[in-house]
Amino acid sequence: MNDDLADSNGRTAAPRPSPRQPDFDVPPLSQDNVFDALASKRSRYVLIALREAEDHLDLRELVDTVAAWETGKPIDLVSEEHCQRVFTSLRHSQLPKLATMGLVEYDEADDVVARGPYAEQADAYLDIAASRDDNVQL
Repeated sequence: MNDDLADSNGRTAAPRPSPRQPDFDVPPLSQDNVFDALASKRSRYVLIALREAEDHLDLRELVDTVAAWETGKPIDLVSEEHCQRVFTSLRHSQLPKLATMGLVEYDEADDVVARGPYAEQADAYLDIAASRDDNVQL
């Protein structure tokens, strides 16, 4: 199977990899981009958990925190199915999107997540979101 892409002239070109890291030569995130990133409660929980961490978080630890906040229960009362859904969502959707925006740094090989270079731009909005969410335990 040929995975090459055809250009407008019918020539084949190698596929371009999806960007995983932000281009640091561009200006900081726009307010619309910050709002887009924070539209998902799960993404907000990721950013709040990372802000409260001293350093980076292991993906499993992040999954447990997010799953507990989502359900409003201690992690030992959260179903394994829910934790698996959170894991899959974070690994394949939320973390790559947040990493592309520069809000997190996600090492897929080691399953480690840390705050990204643009994370501070979301902090004021996270303060409001966290103060209005009774499930977030800081």
